[in-house]
Amino acid sequence: MNEYTGTTSSKAIASAGAAALDASDLMAVVAHYQSPLLRYVGQMLGRADHEAEDVVQEAFVRLHRQVAGHGSGSVKHLTTWLFRVAHNLTIDMLRRRSRLKRAPETTVDPAVLSEERATDELDALGEVLRREARQVALRELGKLDDQQRQAVLLKVIQGMTLRQVAEVVGISVSMVNYRLNQGLTELSQRLRRAGVV
Repeated sequence: MNEYTGTTSSKAIASAGAAALDASDLMAVVAHYQSPLLRYVGQMLGRADHEAEDVVQEAFVRLHRQVAGHGSGSVKHLTTWLFRVAHNLTIDMLRRRSRLKRAPETTVDPAVLSEERATDELDALGEVLRREARQVALRELGKLDDQQRQAVLLKVIQGMTLRQVAEVVGISVSMVNYRLNQGLTELSQRLRRAGVV
């Protein structure tokens, strides 16, 4: 459960295959939704680490509990349900991080730092250039207001409809549209200033 930097068709989530998935078939659900959920949660958390895996795993555990306790019919829109649960768990994780930042800092494990540095320096020059552009884009995406970033991630990166995004985030479709437009405008300006576009 650690690969959320790959590419998935933005229509994969909304495909007819996703609609045909039975919420009680946990293995098929995990196979279909694991990568998109990991990408979304990883981008919301701002880094690729075990926290994203923990959040996604907990979302699947909650799906299993829901289906076991109330039947597969209790999850009417599987995509929206999973992303809503993952979204809420991610928000909780961000709140915990915020509280921990206010607490006195602890020492950082040098092994963790050297492992992160080694991972960052593994690729060849061509891949480094593509990665740099992607990193700039993700960094600039990370600088957006939380609400705008959520709208952009769910709509553009995950390929959800405005209605699905509204259900996941818990706001009106018109507010999603507003946040998405504001976020895309701001992101485009930031990428121009950074020389990516």
